[in-house]
Amino acid sequence: MSLKMCVSPFRRRMRSDSQRGSAALEFAFIAPIFFALMLGILEIGVMTFGQFALQNAVTQAGRLIRTGQAQAINPATASQCVSNNVPGNYTTSQDWFRGQICCNVSALLDCSDSKLFISVASTNAGFAAGSAFSANLSNVANAYSPGTACDVVLIRATYSWPVWFPGLAQLLNSGSSANYLVNMTDASGHLLSGTAAFRNEPFTAAVAGC
Repeated sequence: MSLKMCVSPFRRRMRSDSQRGSAALEFAFIAPIFFALMLGILEIGVMTFGQFALQNAVTQAGRLIRTGQAQAINPATASQCVSNNVPGNYTTSQDWFRGQICCNVSALLDCSDSKLFISVASTNAGFAAGSAFSANLSNVANAYSPGTACDVVLIRATYSWPVWFPGLAQLLNSGSSANYLVNMTDASGHLLSGTAAFRNEPFTAAVAGC
């Protein structure tokens, strides 16, 4: 009788302690999947926000070309951004236009020449001249040709977004650069792009209409 009385409390204690540590063990199993999902949501969310910011910056800067403001600008005396009066100290019109795009994305993207590429091409042959405007999954070459009144203009800006979590890139892409997260031909990151195509307005007195 005394043996049973001694064993019974021991068994009860063993049963009560048998569940201790189970939560930590279960979390150890699901933690890698949890953090992979969390980091993936963070990476793709910020990257998508950067895509929208770049597209909006290209659209806003494109209006300056379409209305003829960019063609008439004096880069030496122009403001840093059209929305402020801070001297920009630009040397060329191309630098000034690049600055207008950077004004809207500098808080999120690196505007250095090695990351952000901006191409402005124009033609007077209309929208049918599509052969002059090629595209691929690589950074465009920096160029600036805003055209004149009634010209068709294509603006393209590309940005090499570095994938913050390389292991996550391999996980989501299965090691293939053709998938979503890493989509550049050299597999160096995710290519963000902003594009605007339009016909310039007849902003000079010599042109009555297009």
